[in-house]
Amino acid sequence: MIEAVEAINNSSMLNLTFGYKILDTCSDVTTALEHASVFMDRSSCGGSMYQAVIGEFHSEVSIAVAQFLTMGFMPQISYGSTAGVLSDKTRFPTFKRTVPEDDHQAQAITKILRYHNWTWIGLIITDGDYGRYASDRLLVRAKEQNIFVSFQVVLPDFHDQGNLDLKLNEAIKQIQSKPRVNVIVSFAKPHHMSSLFEKLTPNASGRLWIAGDSWATSVEVLKNRHLNEVGKILGITLFSNDTSHFIRYLDNLDLNPESHPNNTILQHFLREESNKSHEKIRQTLKNAIYPGSVFSIGMALKSIANAVKDICFRKTCLTGFDILHTELHVALANTRFNDVYHFTTSGDLDTGYGIIIWEAAQEDTTKCFKHATLKPVGRYMIKDKDFYFLNDACKNQVENITRNVISQCSDSCLPGFKRAFIDGKPTCCYICEGCPANTFSNQTDANECHKCPDKFWSGPNSTSCSPQKPIFLSWKDHYCITIVVFASLGLLLTLIVMLVFLVKWTTPVVLAAGGPISILILLSLLGTFTSAILFGGKPTDIQCKTGQVLFGLSFTLCVSCILVRCFKILVAFNDFNDFNDSAVKRVVKKFFLPYWIIGICMLFQGIICGLWLWKNPPNVSEVPTQSELIIQCAEGDVLFFGLMLALIGLLAVVCFGFAFLGRKLPECYNEEKCISISMLIYIISWVVFVPIYVNQKETVRYKSAIQMVVMLFSTYGILICHFMPKCYIILFKRQNNTKEAFKRGIQEFTRRFRKRSREVRHRDGLDRPESAFTFDSGIENIINASLSNPYPTGTISSFHLSIENLPHAISVTAASLYGSSLYFGSSEEMNKENQNRQTLSGSQKLMLRIKNNRPVLKRTSSVP
Repeated sequence: MIEAVEAINNSSMLNLTFGYKILDTCSDVTTALEHASVFMDRSSCGGSMYQAVIGEFHSEVSIAVAQFLTMGFMPQISYGSTAGVLSDKTRFPTFKRTVPEDDHQAQAITKILRYHNWTWIGLIITDGDYGRYASDRLLVRAKEQNIFVSFQVVLPDFHDQGNLDLKLNEAIKQIQSKPRVNVIVSFAKPHHMSSLFEKLTPNASGRLWIAGDSWATSVEVLKNRHLNEVGKILGITLFSNDTSHFIRYLDNLDLNPESHPNNTILQHFLREESNKSHEKIRQTLKNAIYPGSVFSIGMALKSIANAVKDICFRKTCLTGFDILHTELHVALANTRFNDVYHFTTSGDLDTGYGIIIWEAAQEDTTKCFKHATLKPVGRYMIKDKDFYFLNDACKNQVENITRNVISQCSDSCLPGFKRAFIDGKPTCCYICEGCPANTFSNQTDANECHKCPDKFWSGPNSTSCSPQKPIFLSWKDHYCITIVVFASLGLLLTLIVMLVFLVKWTTPVVLAAGGPISILILLSLLGTFTSAILFGGKPTDIQCKTGQVLFGLSFTLCVSCILVRCFKILVAFNDFNDFNDSAVKRVVKKFFLPYWIIGICMLFQGIICGLWLWKNPPNVSEVPTQSELIIQCAEGDVLFFGLMLALIGLLAVVCFGFAFLGRKLPECYNEEKCISISMLIYIISWVVFVPIYVNQKETVRYKSAIQMVVMLFSTYGILICHFMPKCYIILFKRQNNTKEAFKRGIQEFTRRFRKRSREVRHRDGLDRPESAFTFDSGIENIINASLSNPYPTGTISSFHLSIENLPHAISVTAASLYGSSLYFGSSEEMNKENQNRQTLSGSQKLMLRIKNNRPVLKRTSSVP
């Protein structure tokens, strides 16, 4: 302070000269209050000769002195008291300080802890305003950064060595019992830290200490212990600017004690060190410098000088008695000094902090105090609320010291893992859990694993996600190639069959196969084969919709045509003889409209498909399976998909039933085996397909391929069973594709029925056996065209029907060719005209006239 006063007095700043009185408080409140009463001496008429008080360093002393000086409204400026309570201007209106309050120190320490990821720390403080406030603010700021205190020990400030030893032993025990706590923050006083270091055991040594500004520069706390025995020390000091002017002051200082009659403290020191060389004395003084205090005391005196200058600029100041305490207080609040600094509304000076490290000193060095030296490595700026290193060399040095220091309740979780917190413990205590598949974490100590974006995947414990490989039924895939080859072959075979049928359109086999209905079946097979191909390649929404709907409509058309054809043959050959009521027969025949039945079946299927497309149509589905993304067609609404298949299945079951009923028809019209086999292939294929398609659809790699295979099985079953035999007869068995072959088949059919009818009636005790194939059930059906006529329509041709197995003799005269009556004679008369075979001849017109006059026909009574 003397140097700062002399610097101001020697400058041209003021016309006045500063005087000073230095009193040692011995860091004791009572002593400080006793000295403060001197500054408040009001015995003289002009009041006290003292205008301001500089000090005290410790907050506890400053609080007591400030309350006392407030009674005289005397300004007080502290160069070291950092307790937050002193910022309360209602209690301490005249108190100011050239240092920041301890909340900023707590923020600086928290920044350092977070930078090194030290989240599990210990805390040791001295009981008092400074220690309590600093620790409270540290707890608040640390919690904001998820930093927690494992233990806290409060050392007593009053002089009771027994109690102090108990607390020191407790601190040692806490350090020893918490091996994961390797960083300890201390807001204790220097003499407490000295006592603690003396008691450190080997198990309690080796920690890193973060020293508060109360002892950060007090290297004497080591006493006779080496720094390596204590551990590592990183300190927070009050901000210090360039102190080279004070170093020059010490270099020029007169070391003769008698030259300083007014500085008894310096006199006492110089006399004690008089036996040493001047160089060692000066070095000792330099080593005892607290740069932060040098800067803060200088700022305090400069603030007073600037305030006095402002006052004397507005009025004449001959002596200090011309300046009132209130005037100086107001001027201090508004003054700016060093062109940068000024007091805040709380009376604080937000300068910042210095960050230092303690280095073990080399032996025989003159620059060390005891066993350590102090090295500045960084600064904390209050305005920026962050710290920075002075240079890269300082940063590397700090990181070399702190690299192996880990102070965490739990080990850090590496990337690919996340923290799982433990109930009842701080959030810094956790266990590490690996990220599950399709999640990742790319940072240390992640709180959660992030889900991979769409179309990306990851394995367990992953730090990143990789794109999923798109999988679909590619045209290059051997599955798709095989299916497309078979589908194309089916299309080709279907076209060939259609061509054969069109070329041989008038032959009995083609007409017996249904004529136009057979062409509809072939067209539906073309549609089904085409729909199977649509499921290949990378699917699109249009492709999925078209494929499913085309298959449903095509196969419905196919099965409904087969159903109509089966039913038509049954009606033609009067397979409803079980119905004795002829009215039932007439109703069945009357309402049997083949194309209407086909249209109704298609209408039902069209409604189902339309509702399906409206509600929830088939669409492209992307099913992720670990590293792959399966792209395929989904059925959309399963209900409508099931209804579509159910309708086709129902028609197939009905076809199968009709095939069973027609198992005894003439061979040329009997396709029971073909229909049964094809329908069984369809039913079995889809019964096997549905569980796989619906219940295990998420695990099927090529779901579309399975549906394509089932579609091809069903389609090939119909194509091979229905049309291949007919093509074989047309191309290679032409003798069976004649009228005579068909007549022989019908004759054989009538003989079997007559024989069976005779046996049944004989068993039942009837006198006259009746044939199951009568005029009404045979010829009339041909007339009605219920049975496909093997002759071309519109031409005059003969119908030949053997009557040797008929139960009654029938004769048609020449006159009846264009008439409306028939002549029935006995077998004997007819045999005279044709003993071997009676032929019923006539044109189509004759058949029509017979049909139109059917009610008047009567059977003869003669039976051969």
